[in-house]
Amino acid sequence: MQRVMVIMAGGSGQRFWPLSRERHPKQLLRLADPDRSMLEQAIDRAAGLVGPDRVFVVTGRHLVEPIRAAGTVLSPAQILGEPCRRNTAGCLVYAAAAIQTALGAAADDIVLGVLTADHRILDPAAFQATLAAAMGAAEAQDALVTIGIEPTRPETGYGYIEAGAPVTGGGPGVLAVRRFHEKPNAEAAARYLAQGGFYWNSGMFFWRLSVFLDEFAQAAPPYAQACREIAAALACGDPAAADAAFAALPDRSIDYALMEKARRVLVVPGHFAWDDMGSWDALERSLPADERGNVAMGAPVLIDCDGCIVVNGPGAAGMAVAVVGVRNLVVVVSPDGVLVVPKAQAQRVKEAVDALRQRGSAQL
Repeated sequence: MQRVMVIMAGGSGQRFWPLSRERHPKQLLRLADPDRSMLEQAIDRAAGLVGPDRVFVVTGRHLVEPIRAAGTVLSPAQILGEPCRRNTAGCLVYAAAAIQTALGAAADDIVLGVLTADHRILDPAAFQATLAAAMGAAEAQDALVTIGIEPTRPETGYGYIEAGAPVTGGGPGVLAVRRFHEKPNAEAAARYLAQGGFYWNSGMFFWRLSVFLDEFAQAAPPYAQACREIAAALACGDPAAADAAFAALPDRSIDYALMEKARRVLVVPGHFAWDDMGSWDALERSLPADERGNVAMGAPVLIDCDGCIVVNGPGAAGMAVAVVGVRNLVVVVSPDGVLVVPKAQAQRVKEAVDALRQRGSAQL
């Protein structure tokens, strides 16, 4: 059985504007490591489990060349470009079809692991052990497998997985999934944390390709049919037909289209430090702070500041940035853009991006 890792890297990273741009989004930024981009880190983690020749990145076609130019260890053939945006369900259908075509293997002989390019992972040994357990469960069970992160706070920004009983033959620690829960309010999140048995939905998935197709055929038949049509079209050298089959798909997340409707889903609890790098305030959890709780990148000058996140994209040699006498602000400077937002409202950066887009701004 062939183990393959897929990294989803098609997001635009709007909440990391002004550094994240359409052709240079957050997965290509060095947000959690000064020496490696988010995507490079994700590739390294995936390659540690299956080897670099069995890692594929799936992204938008407008990002294929920027990712190739970024100089990862992957060959050009391992960077897959979706014809258009069809959310994570479409992304994984296209990836499954393209990878099966590339490997020339039967669907029951391929185990896919799905990661994303915007996660921060600490304790790589525990992470690799958890992925190995999830891969093993996907090989042994006719089920879709996900990783649930043990919550450390009553987080309202993540979906939750409610776990059930241990699964016989699934491997150590593998649990049945009772149900998925959407992002909760503060009261529900506190209840989940106190009750136990609830995990953050990490967005990492594992399945045999045959099980993936069978479950999609039951939950949302057009996706299973499209996957087969795309694979057949790619195999006979007809990319236009593959693109047409893909474009006909609805725009839905993999959680909504498949995971919440699947007949059998398992969860492997992940006991390692994990963070979804979704907006600028995530840097506070990722990088060291000074004695007053400030996080700085690019050598800005901070005077009498507390709890701020200040990022000088060009660096001290390219731009002088100073922040004085403020509390709990995010300040980000790029060569052609400036962002100032209260840290508690960092998620609202997308509103600014939307407004700039309506103006026809070139700085996106």
